[in-house]
Amino acid sequence: MISKTAIDDYEELKAQGLNPTLEDFDRLNQIALRLTDGAETTCANFPRVGWAGDVPFFQPTLAAFAWYHGYAARLAADDETANTFWWFALAHAREPRFFFETLRARDEIENAVAAWAESLPVTRDEVARAARYAVCGFDDAVAAKNDDGRAGAPRTPLFRADRSAAAENLKRVEDQLVAACAALKCPPDALMGETQTRLDRLCEAAAVELGKTVTRDEARLRADYDLTLREIALRLKAEKDSGNV
Repeated sequence: MISKTAIDDYEELKAQGLNPTLEDFDRLNQIALRLTDGAETTCANFPRVGWAGDVPFFQPTLAAFAWYHGYAARLAADDETANTFWWFALAHAREPRFFFETLRARDEIENAVAAWAESLPVTRDEVARAARYAVCGFDDAVAAKNDDGRAGAPRTPLFRADRSAAAENLKRVEDQLVAACAALKCPPDALMGETQTRLDRLCEAAAVELGKTVTRDEARLRADYDLTLREIALRLKAEKDSGNV
């Protein structure tokens, strides 16, 4: 799908004598489509499922986030271990009880993850690709940052060893769960197998049923797009001035 906004801005950049690449257009287009398509930019497999051979990796659920940030991430000594723990969480994301019944202690987690990883009939790269699709879909464009370094859009919390970041991620999951329980009149256990995006949509639907007005945060999405366009334009102008075109 092509965004008219992205096309117009791409053509405007060229009209200014700049030389935007197809990668620049693709990035602008993906971010522009978020204004109209919302968080889910693919209709395939909702919630998404990424396949590595015949091994499924699921879009992260509240249970997967809560277990990873509450238990597994704290035990990871390096990025590769953190990645493996995250992939394990995605592989079992649709089994919320699985995480918290037997996978809390260090030896329980390490033994279960090691046995699972050794049993995989696929390569590491296949697993990484499947997991990336499960988390991000085909929409992997990164919005530009503000001048003070803050990202224009929140990034998906993945492999963070920093303890404060893990705690913040876990708190966001807990806050969303509390809000969803209140809106949907459901106990926490009934919602742990849902993805964050699906919970948002369920809460929106419940709000509509109650007669509340629900609006998408278009200001943030527009800021993402404008910052990205500005970043691309500045880079292209610098390239033009230096003669690297």
